[in-house]
Amino acid sequence: MKKFLLLTAIIGSGSLAVAQYPTIVATATNCTVFRNFNSSDEGFSSPSIYSDGNDVSFFWNPSEGAELESSGLAIRAASLISPVYVQSEPAHVTIGFKYNVPPGTEFRIRIISAVNPGPLEILATTANGPVYTPLVGTSGNVCLSITDQDLQVGQLVRFEFTFRAIAPGNMQFDDLALSVAAGPLPVTFEGFVARKNSDETIKLLWNVGEEINVRGYYVESSTNGVQFTDAVFVPATGKSIYSFDYPGKMVQTMFFRVRNVDFDNRSKYTPIIKVYAKEQSGSRIQVYPMPAKEQVTLQHSKAPENAMITLSTPDGKIVQRKIAVAATLQTQINIAHLSAGIYILRYDDGKGDVQSTKLIKN
Repeated sequence: MKKFLLLTAIIGSGSLAVAQYPTIVATATNCTVFRNFNSSDEGFSSPSIYSDGNDVSFFWNPSEGAELESSGLAIRAASLISPVYVQSEPAHVTIGFKYNVPPGTEFRIRIISAVNPGPLEILATTANGPVYTPLVGTSGNVCLSITDQDLQVGQLVRFEFTFRAIAPGNMQFDDLALSVAAGPLPVTFEGFVARKNSDETIKLLWNVGEEINVRGYYVESSTNGVQFTDAVFVPATGKSIYSFDYPGKMVQTMFFRVRNVDFDNRSKYTPIIKVYAKEQSGSRIQVYPMPAKEQVTLQHSKAPENAMITLSTPDGKIVQRKIAVAATLQTQINIAHLSAGIYILRYDDGKGDVQSTKLIKN
């Protein structure tokens, strides 16, 4: 009883307002598979909480590698709704899917704002009202161009698919195509450092911000800082900090970076870090890239406890302080918030060795 009351409350609170501009729907031919459902439900929920409370459900079927409705009923409607994505095109999106359905089945697509808290709106719809569109035959592919001025770049949106059948037989939904971004950028790298283990091997650590639609991370290595090869793949598990022990002792100077890959193969890189095979006696700090825009990497000797990094203006005004992580060889510093100009970067190891260098922010 409690579950029924909760679902009723959710559906009631999720009533939808219709946005003001009409939707223009046209056939398209440029649908590229965005989610194939081969290994998971891809974050889809069923039924959509915005659809009729009597809708039957789709369920992800691992053997089929697809979303499947198999209620056994003849006359019924079934819906499923996507996770939150980011609208990446002004006033337009391309949508497609593969289907297997009973004869006479119809469909409807609605693009719904995902602002939380609401108000929730239907931003675009293939129906422009309560009209469903017949599917051609019992199997095939749909590929549509949907244009609506209510769709704005950067909006958080969800895509609802509803199918209405009049004959018995399973309904299958597969191979979703969408031209939106896969959510916010796959991941935000907040730091990437190397730490020397007691046996002189290297542990690479990177920490990330919000992880959305991320499949995993490739650790890449190089001997010259230009040509990189994959060293290992680390699956994404929802953690904020990942690490990898590079195999074997360092016999020469190495360069490392991490590349994330999301489920539609978009990717981005960490900064490149440099690790010396042996501790450089009298080594000076280095900062790169130079000039910089958003983030710099400070290369330093193995950091003792509480080594302090200070960033200041030429007249001595301190604009940022950061403690280097113990035993690491690099520290990333975010400078996106600073005005363009020249700054002084100071590294104090706490043991009497203080080094400074110039930083140029564009």
